[in-house]
Amino acid sequence: MKRLGFLLLLFLTACTGSQEAPLPALLAAGGEDEVRFYRARDLQGGTATQVAAWPAPGLQDLAYAGTFRRLYLLFPDRVEAYDAAGFTEASVPKGTPLVQAFPGGVDCTGGYLRLGQNALLAHCPGAGRAFLWSLDGSGSLLEADLTGLDPAARLALLPQGSLDLLAYLTQEALGFRPAQDPQGTPSLERPLSPPLDQAPFDLRADAAKGRLLGLGSAGLKARLYTLQGEALGSQEVLGNFFGTPRLALDPVAGLAVYGRGFQVLEPKASPTLEAYTDFAAGAIGQDGYLYLASGSSLYVYDLVPSSPQRVATPSLGFAPKALAFLPVE
Repeated sequence: MKRLGFLLLLFLTACTGSQEAPLPALLAAGGEDEVRFYRARDLQGGTATQVAAWPAPGLQDLAYAGTFRRLYLLFPDRVEAYDAAGFTEASVPKGTPLVQAFPGGVDCTGGYLRLGQNALLAHCPGAGRAFLWSLDGSGSLLEADLTGLDPAARLALLPQGSLDLLAYLTQEALGFRPAQDPQGTPSLERPLSPPLDQAPFDLRADAAKGRLLGLGSAGLKARLYTLQGEALGSQEVLGNFFGTPRLALDPVAGLAVYGRGFQVLEPKASPTLEAYTDFAAGAIGQDGYLYLASGSSLYVYDLVPSSPQRVATPSLGFAPKALAFLPVE
């Protein structure tokens, strides 16, 4: 019953944003060889209250799986999983992580993490390899079969039934297939017309709506591609974009694209905002706020108003390249 009440609180807060009492939560920010943890409610008020800082030399990315209460850190040679069940707004005990080392010779510099319903995907583009690890920390790494995929593809995990399917976005197509059986089923692929001008920017799976969200450039314009069911749709985003845009997604609270400036797409569409600011990392929290990092500044936006409203811009004291939102009890 306690967990049911907590999930209900998440849903209500995501629906009402700043109109509800602040959701107890932390924002994990990774970069410059460390991970720092801040109280989300203080960030919304303009103060960067640092709860803890962990040294993390070589950190590439981080991700948080709420159902399993685990924080995952990606390094060039390994993935670490930390039990977050004891995290509070005042304390972030580090504990001893579960560690999975990549096979010899695999360098995951420039890699990233994606969450499925039961598995974690670690994609190492420079090595042309990707690995799966059970979200409960059991078992060993399993290698995904990338046969036939462009080395520049972006990857994610799409939950379907009890499976975590390997989703992919290439310059030519958006689709999914079994992670270790490229010819297996269920699978689906839809061609992009016209194809992307360059390597794709980002790919996210929205399990709540059963859709894939891919970001790329076609006709020199940034476009969001949505594969839902068997239908592929697309829309232009960010206006005249620069750099390499990324997606921020929370299945209930919203969807945004950021890079040079940002644009909220859900729950209410906005024009491009902060058009001359470069954002390196972003996250949407279950609290209905969008968090965007630019250098050492964190831009905090309330997504509830008809146009996203900036509520604070605290300084974090360092420049993160990855953010994760962690509800705590």
